[in-house]
Amino acid sequence: MQQPRIGATAFALTRIEEVRANRRSPDAGIRVAVTGRAEGHFVYDMQLVPSGGEHPGDLVVEGPGGVVFHVPLASAAYLDGATLDADPETGALTVDNPNPLWLEPLAQDVQRLIDLEINPAVAQHGGHIDLLDVAEGVAYVHMGGGCQGCGMASVTLAQGVRTAILDRFPEITDVRDTTDHAQGANPYYQASKK
Repeated sequence: MQQPRIGATAFALTRIEEVRANRRSPDAGIRVAVTGRAEGHFVYDMQLVPSGGEHPGDLVVEGPGGVVFHVPLASAAYLDGATLDADPETGALTVDNPNPLWLEPLAQDVQRLIDLEINPAVAQHGGHIDLLDVAEGVAYVHMGGGCQGCGMASVTLAQGVRTAILDRFPEITDVRDTTDHAQGANPYYQASKK
């Protein structure tokens, strides 16, 4: 696997140096992982990696300013060409990523269906559907916003999302909802009390 090229702005490098100094780990690297996708954007996990705290199997990438980035293999292709920056108000690291949400054609097509046909309909009720993965014939989705905890979520999934995906993509045999509906804070329809 080719190592991803990861850059960093001068401000990000300054913030990394400040955090390393505060943690007394002047040689620590930064682990950057894509952990998911939500509302049309990647979700990242970034951690300081002290010397000796490397995750087995991570790629080690030399970055600008002597910073070493640790990248999980599954994230590598999605981080190629990305640049770390830092939020001017909070100082938190951010990622400017030019890559598409999916590199696999099937996942790209499912994402396009969700973006163009499914999400406009569920957005009318304050919700959104996120594609998490397509693996071994299964599309994994997450329901958010007004869909999370909604009393009609199972109907939306069964008669809307699942039907649309299965009808359009014969290579997908199942659609699974990964949502914890008990955590929904603002459902469109309250679930009935039993």
